[in-house]
Amino acid sequence: MRLLEKLTAQRPIILDGGLATTLEQAGCNLNSSLWSSEVLRHQPNKIQQAHSAFTEAGADIILTSTYQASYDTFSDIGLEIEEIEQLFSTAVDEVNKATYDNQVVVGSLGPYGSYLSDGSEYTGNYEQTQEDYYHFHKARIDALISRGINDFVFETVPNFSEIKAIAEYIIPRYSNTQTFWLSVTVDEQGDLSDGTAFETLCEYMTHHSQTLPIFGINCSTVEGINQAMNKGLKDLSQTIALYPNGGAHYDAETKQWENEGDSSQIIDQLPSWIEQGVRIVGGCCQTTPEDIKAIKTLLIEK
Repeated sequence: MRLLEKLTAQRPIILDGGLATTLEQAGCNLNSSLWSSEVLRHQPNKIQQAHSAFTEAGADIILTSTYQASYDTFSDIGLEIEEIEQLFSTAVDEVNKATYDNQVVVGSLGPYGSYLSDGSEYTGNYEQTQEDYYHFHKARIDALISRGINDFVFETVPNFSEIKAIAEYIIPRYSNTQTFWLSVTVDEQGDLSDGTAFETLCEYMTHHSQTLPIFGINCSTVEGINQAMNKGLKDLSQTIALYPNGGAHYDAETKQWENEGDSSQIIDQLPSWIEQGVRIVGGCCQTTPEDIKAIKTLLIEK
């Protein structure tokens, strides 16, 4: 099933949760520049098991295990092009094994900051040319399209220059066959992680509703998301998608979360977000299949 078709359902749509968190719970070591892609290389069956756990929990949308899987990332560790191509095939094969026809598989595209592997997806402290951003994203978008993926989310994007490159320079080079969704990170004040006022971003997004019909926030705290909702997010014409993290701080040096967080905040906030028109809900880092099951239960009861 395609993403826009799924959105015709007269109910909120449930996204999966933290793939990396679920893999860590299964005993996988993600302390690597490749993050979950390390597991994709060496333990692909664990990827399928994690996807399956979210399917069983009731997720309507499952993201591919390609957040960190850029050609640049893999080339930097010495992989040849044939090996990189095989990893994309493996990622798609594993998610297809774990999903059903009534679910949507969406290609996960981490930002340029995730390639830097220094926590930049939470600071936005980088800047490239539009051409640089295009070449970074193009190779894996094309790899996923050739393997049957046509719905995509640029997620955890912290940087206004990358957002503008995505909306103005990258997406227009693809056909209407593909659907693209943008998800950004915000700070505790609800502003874009690079410091751009969220009101400025919302004004920009009003001009790109056709290019980016789905927009929202991920891997940010519930409090930061609430601030952004009040700064204009809830008033946009796009379908709004929210998938917070558990509220902890990420240490880029140790590649570890500094505390456990509290994913119950997401469940507590969910009714208010649904009342404000949010259509896609789920979790990011520090959320598990159990959290997605709790979201599913709450929405059924509601």
